Amino acid sequence: MSAPGLTLRGARLTSALVSAVLVTTALFSGGLTASAAPSADAGVGAGVGASARSAAGATLTATLTADNGGVVSPGRPLIASVTVTNPTDAAYTSGSVTVWLDPEPQASRSALASWLASTDAVAGRQSLGRVALPTLEPGSSTVVSVPVAPAAVPFASRQQSAVFGIGASVAAGESLAEARSSVVWSPGKPATRSSVSVVMPIVSPSTSAGLISSDDLATYTAPNGVLTRDLDGLTDHSTVAVGIDPMIIASIRVLGNAAPPTATAWLDRLASLPNDTFALQYGDADVAGQVQAGLPAPLGPTALGYALDPKNFTPEPTSIGEPPSTTSTPTATPSPTPTGGTGTGPELPTLDKLLAWDYSLKGVAWPGDKTLKAADLAPLASAGLGTAIVSGSNTNAASLDATPNAPLRSGASTLAVSDQGLSTALRNAISAPSDLAWNAAMSSLNAQLELVSAEDSTARHLLLALDRSWPSSGTQLQRTLDALFTSPWSAPSTFPTLLKAQQSSQLALTDAPEPQARIDSIRGLLDDEKALSGFASVLTDPSTLTGRTRAELLSLLAVSWLNPRNDWNAAVTKSRNATDSTLHAIKILPTDNINLVSAQGSIPFTVSNELTDEEATIVLSASPSNGRLEIDQPTTKTIPKDSRATVLVPVKARVGNGQVILSLQLYSPAGVPIGYPSYATVDVHADWEGIGALIFGSLLVLLFGFGIVRNILRRRAQRRNEQADEDEDAAESEGAGEPDRTPDRTDRDDG
Repeated sequence: MSAPGLTLRGARLTSALVSAVLVTTALFSGGLTASAAPSADAGVGAGVGASARSAAGATLTATLTADNGGVVSPGRPLIASVTVTNPTDAAYTSGSVTVWLDPEPQASRSALASWLASTDAVAGRQSLGRVALPTLEPGSSTVVSVPVAPAAVPFASRQQSAVFGIGASVAAGESLAEARSSVVWSPGKPATRSSVSVVMPIVSPSTSAGLISSDDLATYTAPNGVLTRDLDGLTDHSTVAVGIDPMIIASIRVLGNAAPPTATAWLDRLASLPNDTFALQYGDADVAGQVQAGLPAPLGPTALGYALDPKNFTPEPTSIGEPPSTTSTPTATPSPTPTGGTGTGPELPTLDKLLAWDYSLKGVAWPGDKTLKAADLAPLASAGLGTAIVSGSNTNAASLDATPNAPLRSGASTLAVSDQGLSTALRNAISAPSDLAWNAAMSSLNAQLELVSAEDSTARHLLLALDRSWPSSGTQLQRTLDALFTSPWSAPSTFPTLLKAQQSSQLALTDAPEPQARIDSIRGLLDDEKALSGFASVLTDPSTLTGRTRAELLSLLAVSWLNPRNDWNAAVTKSRNATDSTLHAIKILPTDNINLVSAQGSIPFTVSNELTDEEATIVLSASPSNGRLEIDQPTTKTIPKDSRATVLVPVKARVGNGQVILSLQLYSPAGVPIGYPSYATVDVHADWEGIGALIFGSLLVLLFGFGIVRNILRRRAQRRNEQADEDEDAAESEGAGEPDRTPDRTDRDDG
C-alpha cells in the first residue's frame, strides 16, 4: 500500500505556495492556526502546514491535500499527497509519512474551520496508510503520495455525503511535522444544490497611466495574455456575470487604426459574449474610497482627446460593441465633452463614443473587499449605482448559524453579498500555480459546498466573487468553473436571478471603512486634481490636461491597488511629485537688481514654460513695495512649449529716488495664480534724467552763447579791419590827385 516518494530538490517554493493556499482557504472557512509543537501522541492534530521542532532545533514543514478536488466517490481511490520540506542545513536520511482520518464527519462550516485550526489530538483516528520518507537534502522538498484503495476507504458504506477531516504526520529523526485537510464523500445520491452565481471582473494589471499603452494591450491580448485568459475561461459559462473596466475599451478605441490587431480581435470577442455584463468605474476606481473621502458621487472621465491622433482615424475604425445609440457614458458622473473634431481633419470620436458599450446590467457598483460603510450606500444610489456587490467579510455572515442567501436590501440599494469562504477558495483555485495547489483550493471549496447543502433542504442562493488580482500563472479559470458548476452541490445561476432571491432575515451589513491613511491620500490626490484644473486655464485647450489628470486619477484609485502586493503608496507619491512639477513648470526666472534711470520704461523679465507639449498664455502682474514706481497694467504673453520668453512690464517713476521691491506673480487668463510669487529689486534714479537734461541744456546754452559772442567779436574785428582798409585806400587816393601844399620851411625863412 505504500508508494515511493518523489524527491523535488530545490522545490521549496512549490511547498510554500501549497501551504499558503491551504492556510488561506482554511482560514476563510472559519479560521486556522499553525502549530509548531507536536502533541503527546506523535504529533497527531497539528494544523495544516504546521511545523515541529526537535530538541536539536531542526524543522520540517508539511502540507496535505487530496486528489480530485478532495472529492471521493464510490469505486475511486482516495489519493493523499503530502509535501514535506526541509528548510534546514541538515539532511534527513530516513523517516515516514502517515495519513489518518478523523472518523467523525464535520457538522458545519464553522466546525470544519475549527477542526482545521485545532492542535488537539483526534480521538479514534484511523490510519489510512503509511509510506517511507525518502532522503531529504538541505533546502529540498518531496511529495509523498499515499493511495487508499476504494475498498479501504472507511466511509465507503455511507449512503449520504459528508465531509471528513484527514491529517498527515511526518516523522524524520527527532523532527515531527503535522498537516490537516479535508475530503468529501460523494456517494452519488441526489443532494440539495445551491444556486451559485459568479461575478468576474475584466480589468488590467494596476496602472496609474489613465490609459493602457499599445504595447501593454498587445501583451495582455496575446494568446496567453491576462485579458485573453479571461475570455478563454468563460467558454461554456454564460451564467458568469462580467464587470468590464471601460478603460480597456477606451484604450483600444483611442488608438484607432493603430490599435494592435490582437486588441481589436479581443474587443470583438468581448462584444460577442453571451454573458451578463456591467460597467465598472473607469479604471475600476474604488467607489467606497471616493465617497469616504468626501465626494458626493464617484468620479468619471471628463475627456480623452489628449490621446487621439487624427491620422489614426482615416478611414474611420470599425465600431465594436457599441449600442445602437448612446446618450451618456457608462460612468457615475458622465461628461459628454467632445474629444475631437476640428473641422479640418477626420471627425474624432467623442468621450461617449470611446466609452460606449452595450451592457446588459445597469447601475452596479463593486467596491473592494471589506471597504464599504452603510453611509456610502445613499450617495452611490443617488449616483445611479443602486446595486452593490459586497464581500461577505463586510457583513455579519460569519457569525450566523446558517449560510445566508446573497441578496440584502437596504433602503434604495440592493446588495449582492458574496460568500467570503467560497469566494476565497474559488480565487485560490483559479490562481493555483500547480495541481497540488489547485486540489487544495478545490478541497476547501467542495467541502464548504457540501456543508452548505447539508444545512437545509431549501437551496441557498450564493454569490461567488473573483478579485482584481492577476497572478502571472493564473491559467485555471475554465478548469475551476467546470469543476464548480459540475459539483453535486451547486447549480449555475445568473446574477439577475440571484438578485430576485429571498433575503435572509439575519444578514446585515457591518461598517468596514477604509484605513484613514488611504482616505487622506485620496483627498490629497483630489486636491492635486483641483489645483491642476486651475492651472490648465493657461492652455488653449484645458481639457488636454484636465482629461489626462482625471483619467490618471481614476486608474490610480483602482481596486487592484488595495492588494498589499501593489505598492500604492509609492504610486501616490510619484503622482503627487508629478503634479508638483507640472504646477511649477511655468515660472519667472531669477533676475539681478534692476537700475531705472528714466521716468518711465519697460522692465524685462524671463518666463520659462517647461511644458513639453503645450504652449501657455500667462499674465504677469507686478506690484511695487512703495510709491516710487507705478505699474501701468499686467502683461499678457503666449510662451511656446518647452521654451522661454521675455515679458516686458511697463513702469513709471514718481518723484524720489530709492529702492523698490517688485512682487511678481503669474496668472492664467482666467485669473488663476500660477506658481509661486517671485521678487525683483529695482533701484530708482528717476531724478538723474532731470539733472542730466539741465546740465545738457546748460552746456547747449554755453555752447551757443560762446558761438554767438565769438561771432560778434569776429564780426566787430572784421568791421574794424574793413574800416581801416577803407581809410588807407582813401588816403592813397587823395595823395595821387593834388600837389603838396605844405610850405617849404626853407622858403618861408627866405621870404
